[in-house]
Amino acid sequence: MRRHLAIGILALTLALSAAAVREGGSIGRAAIQLGHPGGPLLAPLYVAVDQNLFAKEGRKVDARRFGSGTDVGYALLTGRIDAAFLEPSPSFRLLNEHEWADIRVAGVVTFPYGATVVVREDLDLRLLDLEGRTVAAGSRHCRLLQQFRHDAERLGVDTGKINFVYLEFAVMLPALEAGRVDAIVTRSSLALLAQEAGHRTLYQNWDVEPGDACCPLYLAQVEYFLLVRRLGDRDVSSLDAALRRASDRPTGELHRATLEASGFPLTMASTSPVARYSAISQELERELGRWAWTAE
Repeated sequence: MRRHLAIGILALTLALSAAAVREGGSIGRAAIQLGHPGGPLLAPLYVAVDQNLFAKEGRKVDARRFGSGTDVGYALLTGRIDAAFLEPSPSFRLLNEHEWADIRVAGVVTFPYGATVVVREDLDLRLLDLEGRTVAAGSRHCRLLQQFRHDAERLGVDTGKINFVYLEFAVMLPALEAGRVDAIVTRSSLALLAQEAGHRTLYQNWDVEPGDACCPLYLAQVEYFLLVRRLGDRDVSSLDAALRRASDRPTGELHRATLEASGFPLTMASTSPVARYSAISQELERELGRWAWTAE
């Protein structure tokens, strides 16, 4: 009888433990578990960790780097972490395909918008040398491509002789790495990642305004969503406040923290803008609808 009772208690305990994981996995934790994929576009997180800002806002946070965005998303779904920084595209897939998980968007990390041409690292090209080369762009009507065409033609480049191919931003860098294209016309944040991989910036214009199908205005500068899963108001407010404080720090501090956390080359980081954290805009909140986090 006692053996059957012990087995029954063990089975109930395991069932409750599994339910706790399904419900978010944060029950009884001393610290919020926050996952991220690393890289040079998470400066606010690096500063918040480096300067102990989460604790100063009243909540301990353990930030864990994962190998990829896929790993981050899986850890959030399985309850190993309570919050995550994840790029918009995989975030939307996660939100669409796993509504049962009750994941919400609580904030965003943004990076200045701009048009950039990045040339593959094994090519020593000038703007004029792009004639006859294969160059990837987001779409035929992308504002980044339009701005590049305008500027290049003023400098004497016949852009009609460039072989443009059209790819999603997410696959441009892999295409460049694989040698499928010689250069890419991309947004400035992705150009930063391309530089990190050793490729060279040939052209840059920061005065491009987003707002087309390729880069919708409400999403153009967003690099990461802060996703939270069934965290209480106090927890989310602490995360938000610490990340805001980090974003308000001087640019030099954000650069240094990024260098130390990600290994991004200092010579590049010191001449580039930095990512900043903010709450989601009203326009983005309308687009997100029920996926936007709001205090109870």
